[in-house]
Amino acid sequence: MAEDEVIARVNEVIDRSSLSKKDFASAIGIDGPKLAKSLAAKRRFTSLELALAAELGNTTVDWLLKGESTRELILAHRAAEHAIEASDLVGRETIEMLVEKLEGLQFLGRPLPVPPLPAKPTDGGYVKQAQQLADQYLHELGSPLGGLTNNELIGLIEESFGVDVVVTELPEACDGLSFSDGGVRAIVLATSEAPFRQRYTLAHELAHLAFGDSQDQVIEERLGSHKSQAESRADSFAASFLAPRAEIVKRIAGKSAVDAFDDLVLHFQMSPIAMSWRLLNEQLISQEDQRKLGSQTARATAMRAGEAAEHTNRARLASIARPAQRLVDAYLDAYRDGATTLRPAANLLGKPAEQLEEYFLDAVSADDGAFHYV
Repeated sequence: MAEDEVIARVNEVIDRSSLSKKDFASAIGIDGPKLAKSLAAKRRFTSLELALAAELGNTTVDWLLKGESTRELILAHRAAEHAIEASDLVGRETIEMLVEKLEGLQFLGRPLPVPPLPAKPTDGGYVKQAQQLADQYLHELGSPLGGLTNNELIGLIEESFGVDVVVTELPEACDGLSFSDGGVRAIVLATSEAPFRQRYTLAHELAHLAFGDSQDQVIEERLGSHKSQAESRADSFAASFLAPRAEIVKRIAGKSAVDAFDDLVLHFQMSPIAMSWRLLNEQLISQEDQRKLGSQTARATAMRAGEAAEHTNRARLASIARPAQRLVDAYLDAYRDGATTLRPAANLLGKPAEQLEEYFLDAVSADDGAFHYV
């Protein structure tokens, strides 16, 4: 009965694809007679064939096998109120693709590692918990973050915590969102000309994953309004994660925090408003200093410090879309090993599969036929 249901759903995909059975068979890597046998229950579909059929049908292998989706997407937002609905749509589409591709790798027997996350502290208030958990995450990373570019920090978070991060265009006033369910941990960041804001949003969304906020409920942060405790906790985590007190004190090196302010902003890559609050909360500046320092812009700070060109380059890089690199690499490895086509990697990259195939033509050695990256 289960096999009959799989066949019925494959037939449904064929009907929706508008392809002839011959063309559909070719698209999943078999000939017409083999497809006919599989549809007649005289031959079982292979894992690769079902994965390719799912791609063609814009669905998942899990739906082909069970007729249902495995996950209900619950998103945690960092967006203005009017952008929530639009960001839900864009975020849902992006994360649905990540979920599908992660499940596809599992089905191919090539799952990506999902390392355990540091345990959430239970003692003290939310500020203390946020600071303690930020310290644990920094310990796992094993090195200071100040000098890393946003892309380098994203890559480190992906590899260390099994979080897949996508940078893409989101609706105006939506900085990012996150999702967590079992083995899926994902962050979607907006392309931005404000690199320090993008960096802070990355740490803020990592906090939602760290505390399980993205798993429990929809969090709709209304920027400029009163924040929930979960949002305030995420802000505390982000500030402590990006600029630990010990590293701030070391960076100040005997000067006053006010005199060192420009250097702190540019080293830790935090906006002046975020850094001024960070210093106030650590009792390193006064409230009057916070108001004065926080009114500046990152661009003005960079200009004053002679780092305008570097900040412009940071802004340029932050405005470029970035795929979930772990997934892209995994699917390119699977293609190299003959386990799948280039379509999954092309989908993640937002490119036509034919364009990617042409790109990799020069990567095949005429001597041994092996696949090489270029």
